[in-house]
Parts: sequence; structure tokens; C-alpha cells
Amino acid sequence: MLVGEILWLGATAGNMGEGWSDAFNPATLLLVLDATRFGHVWTVTLVITAVLVVLNLLRAGWLWLMIVAAIALSSLGLVGHGASVAGVAGVINQVGQVLHLLSSGFWLGALIPLLFCLRRFHEPAVAADADRALRRFSGLGHLAVAILLLSGVANTYFVIGATVPDPRIPYQALLAVKIALAGVMCLLAIVNRYVFVPRIPDDGPGLRQLRHGTIAEMVLSAGILLLVSLLGTMPPT
Repeated sequence: MLVGEILWLGATAGNMGEGWSDAFNPATLLLVLDATRFGHVWTVTLVITAVLVVLNLLRAGWLWLMIVAAIALSSLGLVGHGASVAGVAGVINQVGQVLHLLSSGFWLGALIPLLFCLRRFHEPAVAADADRALRRFSGLGHLAVAILLLSGVANTYFVIGATVPDPRIPYQALLAVKIALAGVMCLLAIVNRYVFVPRIPDDGPGLRQLRHGTIAEMVLSAGILLLVSLLGTMPPT
């Protein structure tokens, strides 16, 4: 994440300036940091991320890591299109952005640990813990997906209004693709939970199917993250 923060600053400086040359120009970078809302939020986010790195090196408890990581992730909702609306509507918009980031971070961030958990599901020493983790993720996943969908609808409304995305506008065309991928991912999550999980007991095929379904979710999430990174650099209309 720390490396991503640094690359993000360079890409933003280049986008605000005159191309790649400004992405590495110290004067442009300092101007972005000092004179823009993005720069102010980026500085705070970088400090929080550095704290997260230190806590990780010190092997701090998972609760502290989770809290600091959530704060770092939430700060991203204060810039970009999420900060384009003023007044009370702008505050509501940013709250929606933060909820969208936290719920998607929980869902997507849990997929890799879930995959490792499934690989050890039948090991006697950790089978009970793996089963408990799967059930907890399944329960919290429902809440995360619900918040993700509702906040996504609200964020889309604030950015392009109550209209169907126009494929002639690059931003809205990519947004439509993102929405479609998110829909497929939600459908896959439902299949994983209500079709594959019940097939796990008694050495059924559910564990293998759930593993493949989780990998498919990870591939879709990578595509969504790529689209989000592109959308953040484009005008909505």
C-alpha cells in the first residue's frame, strides 16, 4: 500500500501537469502536496500507512492493524469524485464513499485469507478453526455486500445522477462494465455460499468448488480494481 501511495502521487501530478515529465518533477509534486485537497489528504494517508507498516513490523495485535488499515482506506474517500459535491450532499457522498471502500475492502481483502483457509480445511489440527472462520466470513459477507451495493448505488447517483450510464462517454462506459463485473461477482458469491458450501460435509465436492469460486472472485475483483483506478483519472461527463 505504501508503494501504491507513492505511485498514486506521481500519477496525479502527471495528470494535473503536462504528462509523465511532471510525475517526477519535484516542483510539481510539492505544488500538488501544498495547494490541492488531494495533496493534503495524501499526506495524511501516507502518515497513516507508515504507522501501519511500523505496527506490522512490531507485530502489533490484529485489532490495531485492522483499525489503522480501516482509517487509511477510509481516507481515500475524501478525494476524487467523492469530494466533487459541496454542502450536506457532499458530506453524504463522502460517507457513502467511505462505506463503499470499507465494505469492498473487507470483501475483497478477505478472499486471499479465505483461499488459504480452504487449503487447510481438512487438517485435523486447524479444521475446527478453519470451519469457524468460514462461517464467520459467510455471515459478515452478507452485511458487507449489502453495504457495498447500497453505497455503490448512492455514489453512482451523486456522480452521474439518476440516469443510465451513457456508453458514448468513456467514464460512464467503464462504469457500466464495473457495475456488470460487480453484479457477476455478487452472483458468484451467492453460488459459493448457497450451492458450494452445503456440499462441503462428508468429503463432498463443495470444498474444491468453493476454492475455484473464490479464485474466480479474486480475478473479477482484480478487474474491478483496475477499472476503479482508471475511473479515478477520468471526468464523469
